[in-house]
Amino acid sequence: MAERFLIHLDGEQAAWLDDGGALVRAPLAEAADAAGERESVVLIPTEHVLLTRVHLPPIRQARRRLQAASFALEDQLAARVDTLHFALAARPETSGDTAALVIDQTRMQDIIDLCRDARLDVVQIVPDALALPMPATDEWQIAVIDDRVITRTGAHRGFAAERGLWPALADGDSAPARIVAYGARAANDTVKAMLAEPAFEPEPELDVITLENDDTVLARLLAQADLSAAINMRQGLFARASAMQTWWQPFKITAGLAAAWLVLAIGARGIESWQLNQRIDALHAESVAAFRDAFPNVQTINDLRVQAEQNIRTLRGAGGSGGMFPLLQATAEVTGQAGDVTVQSMQYREGALYLSMRGDNVQSLEALRAGFARQPGASLDVQSADAAADGVQIRASVSSGAGA
Repeated sequence: MAERFLIHLDGEQAAWLDDGGALVRAPLAEAADAAGERESVVLIPTEHVLLTRVHLPPIRQARRRLQAASFALEDQLAARVDTLHFALAARPETSGDTAALVIDQTRMQDIIDLCRDARLDVVQIVPDALALPMPATDEWQIAVIDDRVITRTGAHRGFAAERGLWPALADGDSAPARIVAYGARAANDTVKAMLAEPAFEPEPELDVITLENDDTVLARLLAQADLSAAINMRQGLFARASAMQTWWQPFKITAGLAAAWLVLAIGARGIESWQLNQRIDALHAESVAAFRDAFPNVQTINDLRVQAEQNIRTLRGAGGSGGMFPLLQATAEVTGQAGDVTVQSMQYREGALYLSMRGDNVQSLEALRAGFARQPGASLDVQSADAAADGVQIRASVSSGAGA
């Protein structure tokens, strides 16, 4: 197989290795000039892609496998499945599930259009987490580049996030026994501190490999990438045109029979389309209900996705200095130290986190107050504390400000 040209694409800015192995960052058109006649493989930010798994029946036809995957995953996705693009691994994993990638169709089309306009012959598109070295069993591979943390947790599993969000996402996954991280020398201490934040039990072994700078980290990612077994996102609607034409060529003789079959199938397909539209409408109604539960103060919904993103950004707080997440972090630290306090429910509204908690005894309340007194950015306001023989029920709010 001829050598393929590997490009990391972040919007219209591209990065690749020149013939001497040095990293080049430039517009995509210059990457196309460097690629010449070679076929190209494009890495895109993993933040734009959901890496998940789906259980599928034994279906051989690729188109039907993708269709089955979209229906199987629709209850797990906030967006309508007809606005998403799905790509599947060729074979199921040992568990019986099949690895799947999900991306917004418009974003995928934008990537295809950018590459076409630059005259790149792109044969494979892959999330950049899957370009990291294959992790050993119970191991994570991580690359910290600029403010991004790219994480590969398995053959077809991984995620990426800003440094500030990475510990929260990592806490949601199974704890690895070992973490291998690549980072720039200037950020070495920051990377070590970040890796120590998740509450992994037991604490994993850390192997931090320090490189010269962020460009060196990205260059190493590109140089060592082995994408031979990676899931290619150029499937279904976005399959490479030349491959589709090659597939279709032998069937031109039977085109007339296929047209006749299509006429007979229109009725059945019409019924299927009606059923699909009913399911889409039901899913949209559920999404609206979930949105209203999450953001009860929003009276009018014009664009569900845009408004959800705006409200989530509000929850995070401007510049990362306020909002819900710092209050969650402070609450997690204090209740974790208290030990005998359990958070039963929480609600965020009007800039405060309202909590219902259960403690083993009255001393639990004092432990909470002492813990929040040590928090520089959060204060505790206890609304009620009802003691009983089996413990104490506490209702309180946590808001921004110095501990009291």
